[in-house]
Amino acid sequence: MSALYGIIFAVSLLMILAYYFVDRKRDIWLLLLFVCVAVCDLGYFLLSAAKNLEFALWANRIAYLGSVFLPFSILMMIMNLSRFKYPKWFPQILIGINAVMFFIVSSGGWLPIYYKDVSFEIINGVGTLIKAYGPLHNLYKVFLFVYFSAMIAIIIYTAKKKTVISVKHSIFLAFVVIGNIVIWLIENSIKAGFEFMSVSYIITEGLILFLYGVLQDYGLTDTERILSASVTVQSETEKNASDEQIISISYFEQEQIDIIFENWQNLRLLSQREKEVLALIMQNKKRKDIADELFVTESTIKKHTSSIFKKLNINNRSELFENAKNYLNNKKMQ
Repeated sequence: MSALYGIIFAVSLLMILAYYFVDRKRDIWLLLLFVCVAVCDLGYFLLSAAKNLEFALWANRIAYLGSVFLPFSILMMIMNLSRFKYPKWFPQILIGINAVMFFIVSSGGWLPIYYKDVSFEIINGVGTLIKAYGPLHNLYKVFLFVYFSAMIAIIIYTAKKKTVISVKHSIFLAFVVIGNIVIWLIENSIKAGFEFMSVSYIITEGLILFLYGVLQDYGLTDTERILSASVTVQSETEKNASDEQIISISYFEQEQIDIIFENWQNLRLLSQREKEVLALIMQNKKRKDIADELFVTESTIKKHTSSIFKKLNINNRSELFENAKNYLNNKKMQ
């Protein structure tokens, strides 16, 4: 069993490495999440290998250090993904609350508040703490319940407001959070002799990393970045006129867009991400709305749009719509 916990800890370290490959924007809260999981799994591993009470208590404290700050990192990550506005002092308040909670849960062996009494046994070769819970033990459950409730509330709120995360991404995040709640409830209702949350944390990391990978902006290759940088810089007024201002142009229906994308030879020059941006432009959507839907910044959409216009040899949306309409008219006449 100790070897299994060791493998799980090793995987959690590999997940931190994977984070550096996937998250190019270096989300500090996502990194904190991965570190918390590794710290928690380290605690589980050390506890399973413990040979005496004092070592087991310190291993248990390490596990709780990761467990206490893990929901904080997930909450901050969700708020960051959804661009949920919060006061600058809010993270500091939460850190203070988490520090108090960590003091309470790590008090075993010092104060009879979280564990009224604790002893140590080796069961089937695995170090195990035998605990008699104290008066503040249920406080940790309340602590987790408040965090999980806040996560779900923010996901629902941002899905309704359509701030950044699309509905499908909100559902995905909600699924991840609720899945962890269910596993935690099951683990607390049965005594299986194994910390299933250690595996659940790894799965959560994988799912969230997958979500970040989907949402990352992979549209520009190195060559395309150079091309974008070489595009002549327009004045701010010209940018607004060509990219942001929605002029009196009717939008294209999805059926028309499909025909254009299937047959218009010029579009073969575009990357997959540029085609996604172009399809939304042809629906006459604003730059901000396109950025929201593709989960990138408006600045990124500007770069994509400039590259698209450069490759199609046009200057603005008006020319794009005119060329696209002429193409459709010619197709009808053929």
